[in-house]
Amino acid sequence: MHCGCSIEDFKEPVADIAGHQIAMLQTYGRARPGDLLALVNSFGVIEIAKAEGSAAEGLGSARGAPLLVRDGYTT
Repeated sequence: MHCGCSIEDFKEPVADIAGHQIAMLQTYGRARPGDLLALVNSFGVIEIAKAEGSAAEGLGSARGAPLLVRDGYTT
């Protein structure tokens, strides 16, 4: 499902997947080692990763799992 909006429309985009809320970052380098992160890769696809590790380990989800991107910003 596509909402017609862009990730840039959110102040603090968050990816919800398999019960985890994961910060959307612009690059791998913005994450601390061991942190889960979400980013838009060079193909324009949202990617879930673990800095210096494997997101598949412990995430409880597989490739192609549904996810929701939302604005995590609260006032």
